[in-house]
Amino acid sequence: MPCLKPAELRFVHDHLTRWLWQYLFPLQFTLGVLGNILNLCVLASDETSNVASDLLTAVSFCDLAFLLVMLPHALSSYDILAFNDVFRFFYLKSKQHIAAIANWMSAAAIWLILAVSVERFLIIRSPLRSKLYWQRGRMVLVLSSIFFATGLLTLYHHFEYDCTLMEFCNGSQLIDFCYYAGEKHPRTFLKKELILPSEAKKLYMRIMTIFNAVLVVFAPILLVIILNMLMIRELHFNDKSILKFRESITTNQHRQRSRVTVTVIAIGLCFSLTQGPSAVMVIWELFAGYAHLGSTFYAIFR
Repeated sequence: MPCLKPAELRFVHDHLTRWLWQYLFPLQFTLGVLGNILNLCVLASDETSNVASDLLTAVSFCDLAFLLVMLPHALSSYDILAFNDVFRFFYLKSKQHIAAIANWMSAAAIWLILAVSVERFLIIRSPLRSKLYWQRGRMVLVLSSIFFATGLLTLYHHFEYDCTLMEFCNGSQLIDFCYYAGEKHPRTFLKKELILPSEAKKLYMRIMTIFNAVLVVFAPILLVIILNMLMIRELHFNDKSILKFRESITTNQHRQRSRVTVTVIAIGLCFSLTQGPSAVMVIWELFAGYAHLGSTFYAIFR
């Protein structure tokens, strides 16, 4: 096999994606790790245990895991590692599974945020609920169910692409060729032999992509927005009830309810904005297919 040029061996080819990985991601990684560790310390030291704190602890764990598994992708953008034989072999063999775990942690965090929103709404409806703490068995069951369900939803990412490793330059250069596993594709660009996936596999990949779009992206965004609207409505309803029976609301009550309302709106807005790009990516996958995705688009929105 002929020898490849250094540019052909790079994992990240365009300048924008390389800049994002080399300069923006380290800042995001540092702030994310420190912030989530701080969250875990605060939540763990909270003397008053409650359901929301347990769920938020799980969210912080998912965020930490997500950032850690994304680290190899960022490191692959540096030439010193991209051209290293040991790192290159490890990364080419594991990058699809690393991406699958990242998608799993992201999906679990989304469902956990939805669970927090549900819990907040129930507390607003029944304030005495905040005094209750779920049994340990129920906590384990809920958290395990969320991780198990999201793991099943994102399982197909582990074999979403068929990848073949090839050696060039007398075995001194290693490169992979990946094609979407749900469609017929060549084994490598050098071989015209086509791999034809079974009808069952194509159907499974298509169904799981749709399920992933609905249950991991669209439904959580919609439900969080609806829950936030209901919480705001409930807060205003409670204010009117207090006015009816007490004739006035204290300044502290007004301030507290205003802060809660602003927090609720901020949560819904931030959640929708951060998950919106994922929705764009999923729509693109469903209707345009994988072959039309550019590497920059994929790196930004995935």
